[in-house]
Amino acid sequence: MSHRFRRGLVFAGFCLVLAAALPLLGRADDAAADRKDEIINGIGMKLKLIKPGKFLMGSPKDEDGRFDDEGPQHEVEITKAFYMGVYPVTKGQFAAFVKDDGYQTEAEKDGNGFGYNASTKTFEYGKYSWRDLGFAQTDDHPVVEVTWNDAKAFCAWLSKKEGKTYELPTEAEWEYACRAGTKTRFWCGDKDEDLKGNANIADASFKEKYPGVSFAVAWDDGYPFTSPAGSFKANPWGLYDMHGNVWQWCADMHGHYQEGYIKDPNGKDSGNRRVLRGGSWNNEPRFCRSANRFHDEPSLRSCHDIFGFRVVLRLPARTP
Repeated sequence: MSHRFRRGLVFAGFCLVLAAALPLLGRADDAAADRKDEIINGIGMKLKLIKPGKFLMGSPKDEDGRFDDEGPQHEVEITKAFYMGVYPVTKGQFAAFVKDDGYQTEAEKDGNGFGYNASTKTFEYGKYSWRDLGFAQTDDHPVVEVTWNDAKAFCAWLSKKEGKTYELPTEAEWEYACRAGTKTRFWCGDKDEDLKGNANIADASFKEKYPGVSFAVAWDDGYPFTSPAGSFKANPWGLYDMHGNVWQWCADMHGHYQEGYIKDPNGKDSGNRRVLRGGSWNNEPRFCRSANRFHDEPSLRSCHDIFGFRVVLRLPARTP
């Protein structure tokens, strides 16, 4: 056998090995390439594919309305694709969980939730729960008056029901998805007025229901309290209500950010307060910024008519 022929066989064999490896290399480089952009799960929940990427987490020191715990601004890399709920979890979806599981929220057990008294036009503690907040909600409105523990119980139920892993997003995943590639105060711009038509916040209609408020914006967004999920524009990645409507629980403990580049951060290892993001119908624009952070206890003391949540679906690990 000639040397030239043997070299040809070796080269051909190398090409076959390379051809077999290329699909695997492609899958490693872009693990989300063959995933559907949007899926609907067994309870009718829409979820959007969020692909890996890098972003600047937190706010620059000169951002209008900034709080100290939003810094230092630092580069974060999200290394794994995931699906995120297009909307916050709705009252109807939460009701399906309660009916199927026999679950009672912490506010229901305690009988001391927080809601709106229409006769006095004030907010108060009393026998309020996700079922009755003192203002009207349909099954299409985001569920509120849920604690972090209630939200985790929903995720556990949905995971068991679907045979998949549903969780609360990490704080980094939430901000990454909220920003959707933007670097401004809000995904829709830098000015408070940019939220008009893009978010349900404390507005003129809210002030009419709650005359004592001093921080409501001048425009009327049409909803004094919660709005049906998806009533305003979606961000560039197709997610609704990332600013305003309801605060959204995240998985993380609240704490100071690390400095410098970090992959897939998940907050502090210990503490007693969990992070919420996004602001609500009861907040001024400052609290609805992409970088703004709020935190509260995971149990009953954090039960308010402005606290809701959305879920993420974890993707199974790739097999060669």
